[in-house]
Amino acid sequence: MNILEMYKRLSNEDKSNLTTYCIYDSIYDVSKNQGINIDDETVINIQEVSYNLYLDDEYSNLSASQIAYFLTECYIKDSSFMEKIKNIDYDDILQAIENDNYDFYKEEMER
Repeated sequence: MNILEMYKRLSNEDKSNLTTYCIYDSIYDVSKNQGINIDDETVINIQEVSYNLYLDDEYSNLSASQIAYFLTECYIKDSSFMEKIKNIDYDDILQAIENDNYDFYKEEMER
C-alpha cells in the first residue's frame, strides 16, 4: 500500500491532528539528535506553544515543525526556557524563530 492510500484510510480525527503529529515528530527528532530524553509534560508544553504560535503566525509563514524545532532547541539549551517565555509576546518569539535568535528571551528578560 502506498502512502497516499494510507492517508486516505486515516480517520477524520487523525487527519485533523496531522499538524500536531508533525510538531511531536519535530520535538522528538531534535531531542533524539541531541541525545536528550524530554518528559511527556514538557513535550506537551512545547507542542501547545508551537501550535499556538503556528496559528498566530500571520507574517512569517513558519511551519509548525520549524516552530517546534526552534522551541525544542531552546529548551535543550536551557531547561527553564518554557517557563521563561510565558510572558513574552508571540510576535517576539516568531521574530526570533525567523532570525534564528536562540538568545532572544534573555534579551527580553533584561528589559
